[in-house]
Amino acid sequence: MSDNKAAPSNDDQIEFWNGKAGEEWAERNDQMDRMLAPFRDAAIEAANPRPGERVLDIGCGCADTSLGLAERVGPEGAVLGVDVSGPMLALARHKAEVADLSERLKFEEADAAAYNFDKGAFDLLFSRFGVMFFADPPGAFANMRKALKPGGRVAFICWAPVFDNDWVMVPLAAALKHIPAPEPAPPHAPGPFGLSDKDYVNEMLTSAGFKNIAIDRFEIMMRVGAGIEKDNIADFFLEMGPVSRALTNSPAELTQTVRAAVQDAVAPHYADGAVNLKGSCWIVTADNP
Repeated sequence: MSDNKAAPSNDDQIEFWNGKAGEEWAERNDQMDRMLAPFRDAAIEAANPRPGERVLDIGCGCADTSLGLAERVGPEGAVLGVDVSGPMLALARHKAEVADLSERLKFEEADAAAYNFDKGAFDLLFSRFGVMFFADPPGAFANMRKALKPGGRVAFICWAPVFDNDWVMVPLAAALKHIPAPEPAPPHAPGPFGLSDKDYVNEMLTSAGFKNIAIDRFEIMMRVGAGIEKDNIADFFLEMGPVSRALTNSPAELTQTVRAAVQDAVAPHYADGAVNLKGSCWIVTADNP
């Protein structure tokens, strides 16, 4: 593969995930992996990786999905995890070494929208919450499709509309009683909910050249902030996710006011060591002709 050359249009996301966001995700990795494990498992089942296959894991983060994929493809297969976040990939490489998988599990710090992948090198293109951040999703998927063999497959999971996701809306609604609502993002703008429109996902994949597209709803009760005591559970939402971004550069007094409001909103949903709120996603599969 050639050296990565990041697309300028994705520079904001690259900067974001190489800063505080990537560092905090790596620091909270065990907690985040537990929270997202049901989504990982559902997406991998939909992808159906087979022994001996080569898999491209886009937005692999700290390698939870890459490790699961490597287990499924076995010693004769291989996985390449691609991400823009240096802090997250440092932990990913460490995990691969600890698991003694470094020979068949590799990582590349790269922007998948612009990377010059080896043509037809992979059987499966996979992602768990890693493909919603492209400035030009059709162009990004067209570029990634070049890496797939004819007859290869794509499988990914992405968030459904934000209003269907209580784990976001409950704390955010509490916060917005005290802070201004953020400017509405343009449709399909890069971000966690950039691919939440089911019709757009279908159109985007079609324009990128994929066939036999299927988009299915997947919903669970998420266990958010597992391991944090009930009296401090608001801290998770103030450090990760939309509330955290909305409070950027806010004065300490306002932050404490929002913290109290979020605490009051999420505490009734706390049980068995975590906040239990609905998460709603799309599981998307398609074929490369």
